[in-house]
Amino acid sequence: MSFSPVCFLQPGIAFPLPGNFDFQAYIETEQELWAFFPETVGKRVNFCQIGLTAQIFVEAAEDGSELGTGETYFLMPCGDGSIRPLRMRALRRLTLSEFRMSHLTAMRLTGELSKMGDVFDSVHSQVLGDQAYSDLGSSDAAWG
Repeated sequence: MSFSPVCFLQPGIAFPLPGNFDFQAYIETEQELWAFFPETVGKRVNFCQIGLTAQIFVEAAEDGSELGTGETYFLMPCGDGSIRPLRMRALRRLTLSEFRMSHLTAMRLTGELSKMGDVFDSVHSQVLGDQAYSDLGSSDAAWG
């Protein structure tokens, strides 16, 4: 798989989840989004605010090709004990009420994600480069 100039990380990269990360709790909360967006059932799901809109994304097949229009990678915790880029495609834009509803679910996911400060430090260092990232200061400053 070649490295795309528009991706910040190699699609095949993986970072270990911390030992205290509860993947089962995380995935059960993520799957609550299936109730809000039935068109996503059976697939990994995420959403993203883009400017003053938001889009719902579902996992797409990884075929090694360049990302298509409406595709991106999201770093997602996985059942194998890693967090890695999953190729996802945009399904549609969210209404404001859908965004508010899904945002409340996402806020519940932050409990598990807050355990990953060291993992996110590794990701940021990889993306920004060690020197640029260290110039930003410690992870304590970056994450509050």
